[in-house]
Amino acid sequence: MGLTQEQVAEILSLGRDAILRIEKGDRKIDLQELMNFSKLYNISMDELTSEEHTINSSDVAFARGFNELSEKDKKEIISLIEYKNILKSQNKDD
Repeated sequence: MGLTQEQVAEILSLGRDAILRIEKGDRKIDLQELMNFSKLYNISMDELTSEEHTINSSDVAFARGFNELSEKDKKEIISLIEYKNILKSQNKDD
């Protein structure tokens, strides 16, 4: 989402230090904090707590780059992805 640690901390009413420790795995979060992260990032709590769900550096780089695009370019990329998914689902049906 392109948010800084400071912005996330402010939105979630946490200190920046707490966000840093959570990211590093040095601090556990409680249920309410987990729910807040889930809402902020629009991701299910199951996905947040799944060990299979990891974000790699290329995903982060893509997200940051995407957020810097114009709205027109974002819509075009989303349309291309949707089109690709339609083609993919049609190929499964064949």
